[in-house]
Amino acid sequence: MRTIINKQYMTGWLLVAALLFSSCKKELPEVKNTQVMKMSGTWWVTMTLNGAPQLDGDHVQINTFNTAADDGKQLWLQDAGLGFDFQSKVEVNLSDFTFNATNAKDQNSDATVTITGGKIFPDGGKSKGGHVTDSIYMELQISSDPGKKYVVAGILRTKFDEDDY
Repeated sequence: MRTIINKQYMTGWLLVAALLFSSCKKELPEVKNTQVMKMSGTWWVTMTLNGAPQLDGDHVQINTFNTAADDGKQLWLQDAGLGFDFQSKVEVNLSDFTFNATNAKDQNSDATVTITGGKIFPDGGKSKGGHVTDSIYMELQISSDPGKKYVVAGILRTKFDEDDY
C-alpha cells in the first residue's frame, strides 16, 4: 500500500514538474541597441571659462542619451551638475562622433543652448583609476548666461567605484 502511495506521489510531482517546464517557454523580444548607443552615457566632466576652472574644478556629471525618435540624427544632452540644469536635443553625426546645436530649446526653462565643437573620442581618455574610456569635448553657450562660452570636457563614466568622483 505504501509503495502505491509513493508511486502516486512521485507521478504527481513529475506531472507538476512537466507542466511547469512546458508552461515556461516564452518568446523573448529581440533586443536592439539605440542608434546613438556609441555616443550615449554618463560623463564625468569639468568646465572652464577663458581657461579658468569653474565649479572649483570639480568633476560633475552630464548625460547623453537617445531621443524617442531614435533616428540617429539627434540625442539628448542633459546637465546633471554644471549648474544650468538644461536638457536639449543636439544634432549628431554618427560617422565622426560629432554633435552640435544652435539655439536648441531647453526643456527645463526658456533658455536656449548652443553647442559647438562637440565630439566624442572613442577610447580617447583615461579614468581616475587608469581605465581606458571614451572622452567628450564641447563648447557651451546658454542664453541664461549670455556672452560666455564654456569649455566642457571629460570622460565616460566606467561605473568602477575607483573611477567615480
